[in-house]
Amino acid sequence: MRLPLAIFFCLSLTRLFAQQPGGMIIDLASIRHFDSIDSKCFFLATPKGQVSEASIPSLVFPSPPLKKRSVADSLMEKDCYLKFTLRNNADTAKEVYFLPGYYLKSLKLYAADPEDPVSTFRELPLIRDDKQAYADCKLIRMGPGETVQYFAKFNYVKTNINSYIPRIIEKDYLEPWTITVKNRDSMLDTITYVVCGILLLMIFYSLAVYLQSRNREFLYYSAYALCTAALLFLKSYLNFEPSRFHELYEEYLDFILMCGGVFFYLIFVRQFLNTKENHPFIEKTFRRTEIAILALLLVFSLIYFFTDKYVILNILENYVIKTFLFLIGFAFIIYSIRKKDPLLNYLAIGSLAMVFFSIVSLSIILLKWKVVPGYPASVFNRSMLYYETGLALELMFFLSGLAYKNKKEIIERVKERERLKMENERKEFEKQMAVMEERDRISADMHDDLGSGVTAIRLMSEIAKSKMNTEEFPEIDKISNSANELLGKMNAIIWTMKSSNDTLESLVAYLRAYAIEYFDGSPIRCVVNVKNIHEMEMSGEKRRNIFLSFKETLTNIRKHAQATEAVITIEAEERRLRLSIQDNGRGIDLDNLRKFGNGLSNMKKRMQHIKGECIIENNNGALVYFIVPL
Repeated sequence: MRLPLAIFFCLSLTRLFAQQPGGMIIDLASIRHFDSIDSKCFFLATPKGQVSEASIPSLVFPSPPLKKRSVADSLMEKDCYLKFTLRNNADTAKEVYFLPGYYLKSLKLYAADPEDPVSTFRELPLIRDDKQAYADCKLIRMGPGETVQYFAKFNYVKTNINSYIPRIIEKDYLEPWTITVKNRDSMLDTITYVVCGILLLMIFYSLAVYLQSRNREFLYYSAYALCTAALLFLKSYLNFEPSRFHELYEEYLDFILMCGGVFFYLIFVRQFLNTKENHPFIEKTFRRTEIAILALLLVFSLIYFFTDKYVILNILENYVIKTFLFLIGFAFIIYSIRKKDPLLNYLAIGSLAMVFFSIVSLSIILLKWKVVPGYPASVFNRSMLYYETGLALELMFFLSGLAYKNKKEIIERVKERERLKMENERKEFEKQMAVMEERDRISADMHDDLGSGVTAIRLMSEIAKSKMNTEEFPEIDKISNSANELLGKMNAIIWTMKSSNDTLESLVAYLRAYAIEYFDGSPIRCVVNVKNIHEMEMSGEKRRNIFLSFKETLTNIRKHAQATEAVITIEAEERRLRLSIQDNGRGIDLDNLRKFGNGLSNMKKRMQHIKGECIIENNNGALVYFIVPL
């Protein structure tokens, strides 16, 4: 019995000794640059405001020391206390920084004599130090051989990225240590800034599209991209940067930016897909989701600003709202896959990638899951990496969907233009048909009614002349001649108006017949040459202007040229009709054309009206060219 009792007695003394302050003393002389002191610190948490400052040295701290670096959610609602003892075994004074962990809303440091902590307890004054690069730490100054017991009182920022890592850092090493810690995720920061740059380009692109086309969905997409870019940029830029704004961002703004981005993205999807007409289920679901997001954000804001209940905030943020958004995302994905709409599928695949990698990111945050267990500092263990991966994939599929939609819209616009073109051509064709029918009707009426009447006048005048025997009446001759001229002009008009004559062959045949008949019975010999004439449509207006110009030229030759021969050449070449009229008369005085009246100027105007040319030259007589495009 003596041996077990002796062993038990020794173990009890050992434990008792370990719990004494002297057994947990931290030697400052042994610290090089910095050192974690969690194995020699005692930790205690109490409800906020329950313990007065005078009662701190009387607190009973649990043993053994707390070595868990992650911070429980309940600690965000409590006052946290640390107790540790420092001894300076060096021959000179030492200055070090004490850091309980991060991120802290407040930190107070107290000192006391280890032998009599209650009566010697005092708060250390705030020492302003220009070299202090990190705000969540306190400067400690100790003389040679001095031993001091310290108490720290602090409160954590209401976020899930806090950690409990008590450290002692040499004064001259604080700034390099801070830079090292801030740069530990330099690769992730680079990836984040690249993604932010892409989102910034998307913002400029969306605003440019909105300004050009006034499509409001791109305005909402730019708002979504702005919220997401701000969320990522501030997360990386403010990392390990204690400040009031960083506290507000980690506690409140990051969640607001995330929900704001989702809110604007839902509006964008509704307008981008025109869900009101094409997908009523998505329209109804997303509208209700938008209202729910606004209501949940209001509840979240009220709890944040008017209570200290971080546990409720954490449950609302990470379990209620995010789970709700995941369910909406899954419903959208399942609906999109079933619909088999290419544009809908592009957005669904992007949403699937975003949901999947968001779940991975959230698992790393809430479950402290390590993708690469053996390398805790690896970039693959960072939740932000997977969130950005999902975001990049979603952006890629969105751009693919946008390209598909633009291609589809271009095809639809081309089809619509072709439809309108065909419709206009059909209407123009119907209009032309109506004009042609009206022309045919008028020409038939003129031929049947006016033509027969004029012919009757002519015949009756000839009969009257024959009955008058030898007595002559000049008026009757004028009536007969006028009837003949009127009949010829009317036949020309009827020929011009008749739609069946709207061909090049008909024009050439009519000009040839008219020229031979016109010079018949005159001293002028008429020669007509026709070359390369083929079947081609020609409008009545163009035929009429050509014929009237041709007729005016023949009239001038017969009245003024004093010619004995007229050579007419009609030729079609290179989509042009070339009509030349050459006589062997005295020519034309080009400097004095008054005796021809308005005939030549009218010829040139008629040619200009049909985009043709009229050229008059002297070449062993007069030479007139008419060049008309076919």
